[in-house]
Amino acid sequence: MHLVDVVTGSAATLTPAGGRWEVREGGLLRLWERIETVFSAYDEADRPRPETFTLHVYDGQQHQRHPHLPSLLLPRL
Repeated sequence: MHLVDVVTGSAATLTPAGGRWEVREGGLLRLWERIETVFSAYDEADRPRPETFTLHVYDGQQHQRHPHLPSLLLPRL
């Protein structure tokens, strides 16, 4: 599996290795570390349902929010 941030050029590659996964990261952002942080926070918040999230739009940006999770800046399309 490959994850690529086309804006920063950051990338993470996941490869299976003996019943586990190995991660290699490169670029300005540590993409997999960010994903693990969000997954951990989601689990710690008891996996909230989609309807518990809100969307805030200001200064031309969109932020997905939940009271028990870090704010997530959504990409502009």
